[in-house]
Amino acid sequence: MPANLGDITTYHLEEAARHHALAQAARARGCFAEAEYQEGLAARWEEAAQEQKIGVQQHPTRRMSTQRPIYPAPKTTSKPFSVICWLAVVRGLKRIAAALHPSMVKPRTPLGGLSPR
Repeated sequence: MPANLGDITTYHLEEAARHHALAQAARARGCFAEAEYQEGLAARWEEAAQEQKIGVQQHPTRRMSTQRPIYPAPKTTSKPFSVICWLAVVRGLKRIAAALHPSMVKPRTPLGGLSPR
């Protein structure tokens, strides 16, 4: 089968014409069941050609995919390396403090079975 979309439509139409010819030959021989079968196949090939033709018309062109977007991309401002390092150190210290906090908090023990509240 051809790879070009227009050639595929042509191929489908040629197959439909071939099945129409086979149906006509079957009718001439008196095989009406085979003629009806070949006509059904021809109708399917014609339908496939029509769908392919519609698909080619709806297929986006290559020009659209290579065009630049309507809105320009937002420009990002880069931070200096020293600021990035300082933020990483602060984030690391916060994680260490959060990990040590539960071990430094001492639970209150009730006196004589009474709660501190």
